[in-house]
Amino acid sequence: MDTISDSVQEAPAAPAFPHRRWRDYPVAGVDFPDATTVTRDSGWIQMACTALASHLGEETELIAGIDIGGIGLAGALAFRSRLGFIDIRKVGSIRADVVRSLAANYELGNGVALSKGHQLAGHHVALIDDCLMSGGTALAAAELLRRLGAHCTRALFVFELEGLGGRERLAQAGIAMQALERLPAAEPRLAPAG
Repeated sequence: MDTISDSVQEAPAAPAFPHRRWRDYPVAGVDFPDATTVTRDSGWIQMACTALASHLGEETELIAGIDIGGIGLAGALAFRSRLGFIDIRKVGSIRADVVRSLAANYELGNGVALSKGHQLAGHHVALIDDCLMSGGTALAAAELLRRLGAHCTRALFVFELEGLGGRERLAQAGIAMQALERLPAAEPRLAPAG
């Protein structure tokens, strides 16, 4: 079951991003922060894109959105920043001729895929996704881009779930990450009324 919550600001300068939490998704003890209920709000999208753009880095030439939450954000951010855009899809959600990176886990299913034909060698690509959990999806996406010759050393997220190791895993792989908002992995559970 999902719950609706407005997040609390981490610091005075950090915006709070409205979202709902999907309890015990994708695994027990993790409550996924879903912002799709507010993406229809142009003010929210503009605020998120402005905040994300401030962390892109001048070297960034392309933005790669990760299926599914990162694709819309990446497209909007690419338009706002006048950069190119590509989408990294989860295997099975794309039917074109693809290049795959297989690394099965609860976030990925059977890995990530990118349509063949992208000329990425030498380009600096920043990853964008809605939420960083364990880092498995972002790492698989970065490895795929690197295998195709891209420089992928930056990843941006709206939310980061604390305590799941994603930040540390990305750092070990040489990927600088920035999340606009850090959240506990799960919301406090209310004791049943007695």
